[in-house]
Amino acid sequence: MKTSLFLAALVSLFLVSCQTPQQAGNDYLAGLGGAVPTAPQQMGVAEHISYWDDDGGSGPAHIVVDIKRQVAEFHRGGHIIGVAAISTGKEGRNTPPGSYKIMEKDPTHKSSSYGWIEDMQGKMVNEDATPKTPVPSGCRYMPAPMPWFMRLRGDGVGMHEGYLPGYPASHGCIRMDRGIVQKFYQNVTVGMPVTVVN
Repeated sequence: MKTSLFLAALVSLFLVSCQTPQQAGNDYLAGLGGAVPTAPQQMGVAEHISYWDDDGGSGPAHIVVDIKRQVAEFHRGGHIIGVAAISTGKEGRNTPPGSYKIMEKDPTHKSSSYGWIEDMQGKMVNEDATPKTPVPSGCRYMPAPMPWFMRLRGDGVGMHEGYLPGYPASHGCIRMDRGIVQKFYQNVTVGMPVTVVN
């Protein structure tokens, strides 16, 4: 009996782990009868429920970035139509809470403040460089790509596609799940409100 329960649990775990975030999100929604869930309370688990479920409704739109939960929620007409897993600024380079508006959109943006240094074969020499970092002979500085950039502040802080380790790890920007960031980008407009909360 114990063996069969153990095997059933393993099969269930395997099936869940093979799902894409969108499939997992769809299964989660189906279990709730289609209701849009709130993001999880625990840090680091949001990547399992990133989703986009635009109901086609109208009304004012805004984004809420929740640093504690590491999620961004896209609201329209009083409904959450999208949730993205995020990674905000690490300690010492925290993402500043506050009320902002989208200042600019750039699908192929590159950082003017951060990047890396690589040799001419593309091998990483320094993964945390700035434009002022000395570049060794035979190497080059590469600005960090920030696809689907949505600027919030004049100092370069914005939302964009990026690596999500499950905890705050950026230089201050809001990195977003690559599977959902384009939906946010396509639906934001310059001037749209964004609230960043702790």
